[in-house]
Amino acid sequence: MPGGAPYGAVDFQSPVTTLWVVGVLVVIAAGVIGHAAWRRHRHLRFTGRTGRNRDPQLLRDIRRERWTGYACLGLAVVLAGFSAVGAWQTHQNVRANLAAKYGVTAVEDARWNGAFLVADLTLADGSVQEGAEVYFERDGEPLMGDDLFTPGGGV
Repeated sequence: MPGGAPYGAVDFQSPVTTLWVVGVLVVIAAGVIGHAAWRRHRHLRFTGRTGRNRDPQLLRDIRRERWTGYACLGLAVVLAGFSAVGAWQTHQNVRANLAAKYGVTAVEDARWNGAFLVADLTLADGSVQEGAEVYFERDGEPLMGDDLFTPGGGV
């Protein structure tokens, strides 16, 4: 933006996508760990009933399977942390960008409606705009009110 303040990135897609990946990893981990527990239970029951060990390597393989599930859970926790930090940073950038351009001092009850942020905004003079719609450009520049529909700006 020429002559204006640089804006922080507003990226709501990456944290949400990362949470989907976390969900998939948790489902995979639960399945793998559950399968390993089932295999171990069947093996120990068979060994206790017959007194013989069908496959000497089976317990080692089950242990590997279980640790693979734990690794998926660990990766899911790390990705959930990245998602949380990304969402937090985006929310901080939304507040900072709105403060830089419009002098907004508080953003409350924020929710997304398609490409628009809908929130109650408190301005520097103390007035509150309830249900204000804000659109963010690629560079993070917020557009609201008359700026949304001016030529070259917004939608």
